[in-house]
Amino acid sequence: MSRNIDIVILRSFVAVVEYGGVSKAANVLHLTQSAISQHIKRLEVMLNTSVFNRSGRTFVITQSGEVLFEYASKILKTNDAVINYFSQEVEENSISIGISEHISHVYLPDILSVCSKMPNIRLDAQIGLNHGLFADLNDGLLDVALLISEKGAQNKNIVGQSKVAWVSSTSINRTDYPDELPIVVYDGPCMFRTMMISTLEAHNIPWKVAYNASSIGDLKAALEANMGFSALLSCEIDGKLEEKTGEFTQMPTLPNVDIILNSPRYGKDPAISNMVDILNNHIFK
Repeated sequence: MSRNIDIVILRSFVAVVEYGGVSKAANVLHLTQSAISQHIKRLEVMLNTSVFNRSGRTFVITQSGEVLFEYASKILKTNDAVINYFSQEVEENSISIGISEHISHVYLPDILSVCSKMPNIRLDAQIGLNHGLFADLNDGLLDVALLISEKGAQNKNIVGQSKVAWVSSTSINRTDYPDELPIVVYDGPCMFRTMMISTLEAHNIPWKVAYNASSIGDLKAALEANMGFSALLSCEIDGKLEEKTGEFTQMPTLPNVDIILNSPRYGKDPAISNMVDILNNHIFK
């Protein structure tokens, strides 16, 4: 099976070689030093070789790194030549935005509509789980991200709030499970998973994981199949699902979440800064 090397991590590698270190490469590429280091690690894992010998903060290129540098320089040169050739008449800025799947159906149509009216902007949208998008943003693989965050965890870039509710099918209720409350959670790191478990334990409510979901689609399917209860944003409740809150259902209140529009390149890249400002003024005003 063919494998493809991400041009972003190749550019990070070449910059470290050319500028003599991670710090200078990060400044030139407008990324964090952590993002550059992660790119190098990804490259080494993919190629199963070490491209640098590390001694403290010093990066010394290896023999394998020398070979890779020659290839990478040619790839970047070809990539940039192609971009420059097709940008001679109209310069187009490609901007990648990641959107949490919990809120994509609410905001993506408006975001696409606004950006379609911006001259010379091509928007690439990526929908995914919150923690994955946050990692991609920090690694420089996304330019902008619209994410959800625990209320108060961020002190800037907050563009809204959303209510979080206990949700299940219309066929079951809290009183059907006097011993252990079955919950449907995301598999792996998840803000909602942590929120549910900590809230239940704070109210001394016994619980068990009934299903581990990998996406919003199979999580909702598990709820509709009467497998248990889960936490969702109010805007996600549809179909055969209903909110289960209040004294009648004996479910403890869940905290709200903040919606954040974040871009580490804001103020550094004019096209990205302009797009973020327009989104703030037209969608999140």
